[in-house]
Amino acid sequence: MKKALSSFDVAAIVNELQRCVGWRIDKAYQPAPRHLVLAARSPHAGKEFLHFRVGEWIYVTASADEMPREPSDFAMMLRKRILNAAITGIRQQGFDRIVVIDLEKDERYQLILELFGKGNVILVNKGFIVQPLTSRAWRHRDVRAKRPFEFPPPIPDPSWLDAPELLSILSQSDADLVRTLATKLNLGGTYSEEICRRANVMQGKPAGDATEEEAAALTTAISDVAAEARTSRRGFVVTRKGGQVDVTPLRMSIYDAHDIEEFSSFSESIEEYVRRMPPPSPKKTKATDGKDHDIEKLKRKLVQQEEAAVSLQNESVGAQAAGDAMYAKYGDIAHILMMARDKLSQANALDDLPGFLSFDKRKGLLRVEIDSAVYELDVNGTVESNAQRYYEKGKKMKGKLEGVLPALEETRNALTEWKRDRERAEARSAPKAKPTKRFWFERFRWFVSSEGAIVLGGKDARTNDMLVKKHLEAGDRYAHADVHGAPSIVVKMREGVTEATLMEACEFAVATSKAWNAGIGSAAGYWVLPEQVSKTPQSGEFLARGAFVIRGKRNYAPKTEIRLGIGEMTYEGERKVMCGPVSAVKRACTRHLVIKPGDIEKNLFAKRLAEEFNVPIEEVQSVLPPGDLEIVERSGTSLEISAS
Repeated sequence: MKKALSSFDVAAIVNELQRCVGWRIDKAYQPAPRHLVLAARSPHAGKEFLHFRVGEWIYVTASADEMPREPSDFAMMLRKRILNAAITGIRQQGFDRIVVIDLEKDERYQLILELFGKGNVILVNKGFIVQPLTSRAWRHRDVRAKRPFEFPPPIPDPSWLDAPELLSILSQSDADLVRTLATKLNLGGTYSEEICRRANVMQGKPAGDATEEEAAALTTAISDVAAEARTSRRGFVVTRKGGQVDVTPLRMSIYDAHDIEEFSSFSESIEEYVRRMPPPSPKKTKATDGKDHDIEKLKRKLVQQEEAAVSLQNESVGAQAAGDAMYAKYGDIAHILMMARDKLSQANALDDLPGFLSFDKRKGLLRVEIDSAVYELDVNGTVESNAQRYYEKGKKMKGKLEGVLPALEETRNALTEWKRDRERAEARSAPKAKPTKRFWFERFRWFVSSEGAIVLGGKDARTNDMLVKKHLEAGDRYAHADVHGAPSIVVKMREGVTEATLMEACEFAVATSKAWNAGIGSAAGYWVLPEQVSKTPQSGEFLARGAFVIRGKRNYAPKTEIRLGIGEMTYEGERKVMCGPVSAVKRACTRHLVIKPGDIEKNLFAKRLAEEFNVPIEEVQSVLPPGDLEIVERSGTSLEISAS
């Protein structure tokens, strides 16, 4: 299974990304340590998302999953410097697996996306590194902030080789032909096999035995493959026995015996390929005895610091209160002090003083109890000086407390971070829910009507276009809603389908539109025939991407309350999570919920429902309506979620 893009693949994706030149950077996100997302505004198509999975993949999507609310340090750095910057160029660095994005704002920047090795993201300004995602140093290359930026040593472009040059390279190799092409020319194993197949040369023969004629055939095949990759407008996902094998920008003869799914762009095929990839196996994390011991020491330290803080707080407050109380008992204390000095001057004992407890002759401190409160008095002082002693003590304790509190907070933060790390490790090691079988229609919003018809809905402008152009056929029906930002809906008609399914399609169009977040309560939808749907606007008018012109009579459904059902159903023997009109969900799902716009955060609901139905959270997120929600009815499940 392919794990990353090759140099030919990078050439193909860079060719596709030329349409992004002129766009402006809207936001930068880092949803995972090795996943950077740049939201960019297109002058005509709205916002799209450039995904870079470090060292592996680069592709553009029309929509994206929920991004982190708090940006990472690296994402924040990018936002500060390139927010609203224009993309002025996108290119491949030589034949290497490096994409260079030229950006211009107040200053000019280069964003370097490296797909070789472990990969990296590097922001460069005036030839110096502003910040890399990962700092690294080699003998001839230092990738750290404020250092001069240098590309790695260039890799020759094999498409420029002539037959004698290739023959010279092959003659110096001890490996077979396909391995030599893969390593010496940086073609990778798959493309090397394809080139040998096209050149009609045995890939297993020793490279040193290649003839001039074979070298000529190989150079022609290399040039042909390079040209196809650099001009490709399509993408192909290769599968075999249900498992993914490869994603390529061109059809390869080595995959003639495989199943091949074609996409309208290479970027779209990469997006689908990456989405279908199984999650990485969780790494086992072992807490060492040393770490456990350190945590126990940290816990004991926290207890000691908390006790010290409480003690200092009590002493500070108590000393302040004692000073105040001495003024309240001014006469009593003044009388005791006068009596004590008289007795001491006559060398008499102090035992008969009012409230006498003890006397420290060396320090001259007298302890007495007055109205159940104990005071320590300097017999040579006044009431005022003794009160001031307590006030000074209170200030001293408060000062110590202010010194303890930051250390206490630091210890608490260290423990909190340790707990988070442990929870993350446990989450990574916990068994993941297995994805359910994916069907062709899940590229769109979808549901199965109460009469068994497949109903499809666009998720964004791109899928609206794709849905109508590829899947709206004669005999089908098209539905929409009288709401701005409503998706295109296609009803795949079949025998036995009646007005009930069309009403459900209209309800689906309303509920999956921007009406969900608008707080309007209800809205109307309508359906038409395929021949009434056109991409040709009236003369002088502009039609945005994903929009269509409807001509002729519209068949309106009654206004419907904005709500949907979501539940667990079986389709062709496979378990799926379906979200659609309440009537369709109740017909198909034994366990289901009815939801409407509300205050429960969408991702929290998705997480809890994924746990309830034992499916990956992505499968729930992909079918949910576009906003927060509220549960209004449940059947077969006791799931309870409160608004956060």
